Amino acid sequence: MTSPALDSTLETLELMARAEETVERLYETCAGLWKENSLFWLGLAGEEKCHAEILRTMAAMISGSPKNFQAGRPFSAGVLKTFISGIEHQIEGLKRLTVPELNAMRVALDIEQALIEARYAEVVKTDDRRFQDLAGEIVRETAVHRRLVEKMIAERQAAGGR
Repeated sequence: MTSPALDSTLETLELMARAEETVERLYETCAGLWKENSLFWLGLAGEEKCHAEILRTMAAMISGSPKNFQAGRPFSAGVLKTFISGIEHQIEGLKRLTVPELNAMRVALDIEQALIEARYAEVVKTDDRRFQDLAGEIVRETAVHRRLVEKMIAERQAAGGR
């Protein structure tokens, strides 16, 4: 990978890690607000933290052997910064307002869907199997998060929750 592409890719991966950490903080906030489901929220938060760590590991792999990697699908730093800012806004809103947990779950579902659609695994092209496995892990776990949140929403709605 050439230097400008390398710099851009590393910036993208760091912004992706920051996005995961911001989602982690959102879920931790939800855990604090809705104690009866705190294990659910904290479980998601913990996995988001792991995703950030994985993204930083992937960045280190690229930095260590840039010749083994090529820039993939370009990612807009501005879009990632807007995503992070939007999640931070959601966190502040949750802290200030009294909203039903079901609304927070719907926000979480939207976030997980957005992360899936971001296609993290396409940012870098490589034959490095470990790198591909790490990217695939994030994609798979995010899909699981979406299904878990969908299940919680369905259970809440079936119980007559709002």
